[in-house]
Amino acid sequence: MSAHLPSRRIALSAHSTLSSLATGAPSSQRLLPLNQRRTKWSLPSLFGRGRKASDPGNRSSGGHDLDDPKVRQRLLAEQQQTKAPALSDSIFQDEVEAATSDSLAARTNVPDGARQATPAEAAAWRLDPDPRSRVRWERKRVIQMVQRQTASSEPSDYARRVERIRQTERQMTHKSPFLETSTKKLVMLARQIQGKTLQDALTQMTYSKKKMAREVKFQLEEARDFAVVSRGMGLGKAGAAPGGDKDAALIKIKTKDGQTLKITDPSSLYVAEAWVNKGPSRNRRIEFKGRGRTGVIISPSTGISVVLKEEKTRIREHNERVAREAKRKPWVHLPNRPVTAQRPYYSW
Repeated sequence: MSAHLPSRRIALSAHSTLSSLATGAPSSQRLLPLNQRRTKWSLPSLFGRGRKASDPGNRSSGGHDLDDPKVRQRLLAEQQQTKAPALSDSIFQDEVEAATSDSLAARTNVPDGARQATPAEAAAWRLDPDPRSRVRWERKRVIQMVQRQTASSEPSDYARRVERIRQTERQMTHKSPFLETSTKKLVMLARQIQGKTLQDALTQMTYSKKKMAREVKFQLEEARDFAVVSRGMGLGKAGAAPGGDKDAALIKIKTKDGQTLKITDPSSLYVAEAWVNKGPSRNRRIEFKGRGRTGVIISPSTGISVVLKEEKTRIREHNERVAREAKRKPWVHLPNRPVTAQRPYYSW
């Protein structure tokens, strides 16, 4: 390997070599840097090559084998015995304690004006120049946050109205099992009974020629029984006097379809809603056709659902409709203002 060294470094190395030869000291320690000097804990120990006690690199260990843990423990004990005594054994212990107590007392008795400011206090003039305005702004933001949370937690007018209706009016939803018919056939019966009173719906299903009419009648009777037992619906006349006046409680209403009704018992039941639900297919079979063609015949199943309500609901809806119409402003065909710019000739 060639050495590319500047002339000044060659001169320095030559000077150190000559001085080492003059003094008789080994030149290996002066030529190598401090971090490259080989000691007891360097490379020779890794390869099992130790040094003798007379080796200059082994003088710091006192000629002992520091690889032995017992030797190292004995050397550490000797060093602890030979190091400086503790402060408790010193003759200056009283003076050191007095100086420490005086400095602590002087630090605590400093007046507020002369006390040295902490880093946070020193930076407060930059980070928080107007504390009062900051406090007012934070208070305003907290108030706004509480107002928003309160407004979001409070129910709306529509939610209050729905809750009030649920508390004052009762209804019963009944769903039948899937019947052996199609949706196309059963939906006709559902349209026939919706909007009618329960007694009229039962009468229609009694004299209907449809096959599923008897099943729909059975479901209506079952829904009526559930409504009476579980919800207490349709029991308005249960405690009435036997000789009471029937026309005294007569209420005339008009439905949204334009039909006029006379209600004698507000607790009587009517079919508010009726719809059908398509169910899974009951059976599939192959239909053989001409010229080798086939098809699939599917046997459907359908269920019917009804919602029974009391006549109180229709009375409320009628009263709301009348109030809404009374609140409506009259319609003006033309604006009520005088005609201006009348001339006997055209303006264009």
